[in-house]
Amino acid sequence: MKKIFNLLLVTALVLGFSSCEKDNYDAPEAGVFGQVVNHNGKPLQTAMGQGSMKIQITELSYAGGDESIVVTNQNLNMRQDGSYSNSKLFAGTYRMIPLEGAFYPYDVEGETVELKNGKMTERNFTVTPYLEVEWVTEPYLTSDNFLKCAVKFKRIAKEGIAMPDVNNIQLYISHTQYCGTESDGNYTPGSVKITNDQEGTTIELTSKAAIKYSNTYWVRVGACCNDTYKKYNFTDIKKIDLKLN
Repeated sequence: MKKIFNLLLVTALVLGFSSCEKDNYDAPEAGVFGQVVNHNGKPLQTAMGQGSMKIQITELSYAGGDESIVVTNQNLNMRQDGSYSNSKLFAGTYRMIPLEGAFYPYDVEGETVELKNGKMTERNFTVTPYLEVEWVTEPYLTSDNFLKCAVKFKRIAKEGIAMPDVNNIQLYISHTQYCGTESDGNYTPGSVKITNDQEGTTIELTSKAAIKYSNTYWVRVGACCNDTYKKYNFTDIKKIDLKLN
């Protein structure tokens, strides 16, 4: 019995050391950062995280050309100004592509980037959005304490691809700078249906309720098209300090 116990103990130790050796990988020390811009070279306004788009990144060097090895795609989070960064990637060759946003499909199957340990590599992307949404009248407080603004939208064409029809427009009001798909439901109204005929016309939007408290608010507007993903093209974010009488 003692011999059996000793044999089991030795086996467990061997397996334990073997497991430690397999898991003893170096920590990821490479990274990538960049900016997504529109067709005019301006930062693409997006939502935080993956709420309005994502950048898919796939490590090509992991499989070493062996098609039988399955490589799982990763998705990088976005900032609201269309920038992104990730400093916890392994060195290697990657394919990157912006996906599932309010823009026409990316021109190519992706961009190849080589990531090296101890270095942040820059990779920027240019996409053509479905819409440009611009302020006509920036957010202001009415005499009865409603928050009001006005915008207009422009449809953007891309050669060889049909323009999607517009769907709705949405005013977002937030207590934090992370204004977009997440906002204050007490003040943010429901979306408003829009049509292609309204292109270039002024559209006025008003908060759902009167503002109750003097505070700092962040405001932006997004417009959505009838495409597969129904994501929003946004204005930039306006910060307003409201002082009620």
